[in-house]
Amino acid sequence: MSDLPTIQYNSADDTTIERQVNWAASAGITGFISSWWGISDQNDQNFGKVLAHASTLESRTGYHFASSVYFECDSPNLGDSARMVTALSYLKSHYGNDPHFFRWQGKPVIFFWNPLGNGRTLDEWANIRSQVDPNNQMIWSAEGVDLNMLSVFDGIHLFSGGYWGIQHGTMPGVDQGFRNQINAYNSAHQTNKIWAAGVIPGYDDTRVPGRTGTYIVPRDNGTTYSTSWSAAIASQPDWVTITSFNEWYEGAMIEPSVTYGTKYLTETLQYTQQWR
Repeated sequence: MSDLPTIQYNSADDTTIERQVNWAASAGITGFISSWWGISDQNDQNFGKVLAHASTLESRTGYHFASSVYFECDSPNLGDSARMVTALSYLKSHYGNDPHFFRWQGKPVIFFWNPLGNGRTLDEWANIRSQVDPNNQMIWSAEGVDLNMLSVFDGIHLFSGGYWGIQHGTMPGVDQGFRNQINAYNSAHQTNKIWAAGVIPGYDDTRVPGRTGTYIVPRDNGTTYSTSWSAAIASQPDWVTITSFNEWYEGAMIEPSVTYGTKYLTETLQYTQQWR
């Protein structure tokens, strides 16, 4: 990894999850989007712990921390439409009414990674949604830049944080461009599709074993993070997503590290206060 956490840990440990929820809340973050690989996966158990610790946090401090899942469409556990229907139905029934599951305008929210990857189509997604959520009582946010996804999904977000805009100095234009396109879509279709602007402190996956096409988005001592936050806020998004709290293997974390200490959590608090 390009850096190491100040406190090394096992992500399934309750002490770890409690510390991470408290750190995030102290930085003004309002919830996690937890990588989710299927019903039988350890990540599902971990997510239940996140919700439990959010409940404890709110009882102790009054701070409402509401999290969602990142539906990992490429997971072997979710390899076809039938398994996706089963998994999404599980999420809906198991977590949808939990007070610490993220809701927007009263509806539970799920985030989807790479929904059109590996040959998946919008027709396939429309069929899945007709079975799981026929009356659109949930909100589904799709990762990616293809606005055709708005015919099935309720909004888009950028896991990459728009790194190409950061690298080319055009991040304000990138974010405003998505805002304008979604505004135009909503105007044309009388909808309320959601623009979630993404921010990122940097990226470095060059040490991931066996990965090809790796690259680095330099942190530039915090300039990358401040640039992406400023651009995000200026685009008047419905949500701001951070990539990421602790994706250590891809070097995109803001969790306290050996190299940067608490620098990125401190900066996050400044931007979340400005955003609110």
